[in-house]
Amino acid sequence: MSIHRRERSAALIQAYIHMLKCPVCHRTMTMISRDNIQCSSRHSFDLAKQGYINFMTRFFKGNYDKRLFTAKRNILTQSAIYTPLIVLIRNWIEDYTTDSSQPLHILDAGAGEGTLLEQITQNTPAVGWGIDIAKEGIAMASSTYDQQVWFVGDLAYSPFAEGQLDVILNILSPSNYEEFGRITKPDGLIIKVIPRERYLMELRELLLPERQHHIDNREYVLDRFRNHHHFIESIPLTYTLPVTEVMVNSIIHMTPLSWHGTESAIASVQRSLSQITIDLEILVGKRR
Repeated sequence: MSIHRRERSAALIQAYIHMLKCPVCHRTMTMISRDNIQCSSRHSFDLAKQGYINFMTRFFKGNYDKRLFTAKRNILTQSAIYTPLIVLIRNWIEDYTTDSSQPLHILDAGAGEGTLLEQITQNTPAVGWGIDIAKEGIAMASSTYDQQVWFVGDLAYSPFAEGQLDVILNILSPSNYEEFGRITKPDGLIIKVIPRERYLMELRELLLPERQHHIDNREYVLDRFRNHHHFIESIPLTYTLPVTEVMVNSIIHMTPLSWHGTESAIASVQRSLSQITIDLEILVGKRR
């Protein structure tokens, strides 16, 4: 199975190798074999057995581990918790598409374990690209979803040549707007999703009852987004869903919130969490 995944990834990368550049020296890339790509300066990058390429140019050890990504995968595949968001993003992308003769190239910048990109691009002619600095997430993504191209990489040194991408998704994840501007096509679409005040409020109140729960950097994020893009629209999206017994543990562990909760607080969530609020803002812009 892993051989199939690696061959599938190699075929996808070979078809679009012209879109890539070396994150070390910025030169063009060439496919050397099904297991390896190389730039004209001979910097070499291997395809892992799961099918992803590691483009990291520095050591990174983060806190995002397999437990978090597994919890997020479970929530996204076993519930409709983010379905309204996925529908909204798909509608924006469909409205943006004008030339059906060419596939749309969509990058999820901060793709994690890959399910959002899979759900957004499934049953479409789009080519999905997923990048994340967390190797655990990308390994999980490429082990499951073989219709997309998956990279471990740093957004500040992305492996794309200039002006290659039609759409960049940046969902509840840090941004690098300078790099986004470099790698998107002229008038390329950028969709950024940020949390609002009530996002996961029931979980936050049970896990961290002593903390003040304010998400107060919205204006700063909005100003930065406007400064780097032709701003199109800001769309609020708020809804509350019931939480089933099957969902509880995955909701607890799908975000870094659980890292700060005590055992008693986690037990309280398991006993008491009956609903969860999703409160998001979708910022839509185009490359300047």
